[in-house]
Amino acid sequence: MVRTLLTLAGALTLATGSLTAQAADAVLDIYLARHGQTAWNLEKRLQGATDNVLNDTGKSQARQLGDTLKGVRFTAVYTSSLVRARETAAIALPKVPAKALPALAERSFGKFEGMFEDERSGELGPEFKARATTPADSLDGGESLDSQAQRVAQAVDQIRTRHSAGNVLVVSHGGVTPLILARLLQLPTLEAVSRIKQANDEVYLVRLRSGQAPALWKLIGQENLEQL
Repeated sequence: MVRTLLTLAGALTLATGSLTAQAADAVLDIYLARHGQTAWNLEKRLQGATDNVLNDTGKSQARQLGDTLKGVRFTAVYTSSLVRARETAAIALPKVPAKALPALAERSFGKFEGMFEDERSGELGPEFKARATTPADSLDGGESLDSQAQRVAQAVDQIRTRHSAGNVLVVSHGGVTPLILARLLQLPTLEAVSRIKQANDEVYLVRLRSGQAPALWKLIGQENLEQL
């Protein structure tokens, strides 16, 4: 399969050279992967904190992730504590020990957990959308967006404290990656979660270099060449 790099615009700096090249100064490359597909992803259900395993497609996507990252020497691998993220990392990089961080887990959606896509576009849709983006709303037994954003930011800070240079892989969730990027790129939380959408088989790379703005790449497949 053809793999292509898409540089995202905005308040980002265009960087050149190999993705794994190390400059003379300290460079930290953080790769952000989403877990492979689960049965609930396939059924388009709101998965949240429900601890589902990968389906066969998800396992295949995890193996593809390993192929994509082949040749990158990782300083560390971090995952969400949920099994679908841990399983993805274990299949993709079986020889690299991964550390699970509960702070990288997906948000619990309370009474909306498990809701199908047609329900989210039906009668419950307006209520869910309004409440899910209200920072302090815990969704009747779930977690507020503020709470999730704060714990994800703490995890990002912890990783950056541990690693000033090298290559780090983070395997998490569709609702977590935007919050990681919000922290790294100093984006507003609501803008990040509403505009950044990561598919199960997509990878982002954020390059952090002292004194420079972060640079961001998105790895896309041949099926998404229109994104170039």
